Amino acid sequence: MATQKPISTVSYNTEAFLREKLNTWIEEHIIQAYMYICHKGEDGDKDHIHLRIEPNKKLDPMDLSEKLKEYDPKKPDKPLCVRPWRPSKEEDWILYVVHDPQYLKLKYGGGEKGEKLPYSWQDIKANDNYDVEIAYIRAKAYMEHTSVNMMTKLQSGTSPVELVLTGENPFMVNAMMRTLSGNDYQRMQQEYGKLYQQLESLKQAVSDYGLVIVSDNDGNLVLEPFDDPDGRFKK
Repeated sequence: MATQKPISTVSYNTEAFLREKLNTWIEEHIIQAYMYICHKGEDGDKDHIHLRIEPNKKLDPMDLSEKLKEYDPKKPDKPLCVRPWRPSKEEDWILYVVHDPQYLKLKYGGGEKGEKLPYSWQDIKANDNYDVEIAYIRAKAYMEHTSVNMMTKLQSGTSPVELVLTGENPFMVNAMMRTLSGNDYQRMQQEYGKLYQQLESLKQAVSDYGLVIVSDNDGNLVLEPFDDPDGRFKK
């Protein structure tokens, strides 16, 4: 399906072939920007290139894949190619391809399959008028304003007012506070239920020895013998 939104893929092309194609597409106004980064193969995968493009007009991703088939005379039946294209947000793409630890923990619980090789934003290559450093700064700022990060701050003691003063959406902050309050209420209910069961078990155990738990004038709990007219608990 044709699209004009940014898309990304994983390429197994040689870097020289890919870069030539991308620069040609820029010159022909087919795309307006591209970024890519070379990765070493991990988890059984081969060396590959993560590629992201911003179309300048509606493009058919399958046509792009055809144009990126790189034929090797020694292996004419196995051209180098790309994986299927996917929609791509700039922030997510950048943070993933540099294997940002905070991002991987948020999205994949600390990594998809164990530790990932670290990369730098300087490893990302782009067309001449694309400022990768500014794009990376935008991506890191995006991480600071995710709902997960905001919730973590609230749980660690940051006040709602502080979050709003740093630019967070007050309606989102308020919704998170309601969520936290609801969770705290449920947690307190559960804890109360456990304590009540434990107290009832204790009272039964004490009663078996002819005692009763009472509160003295100062509010302290003490054990006292209860009335035993039949002498059942006298030794």
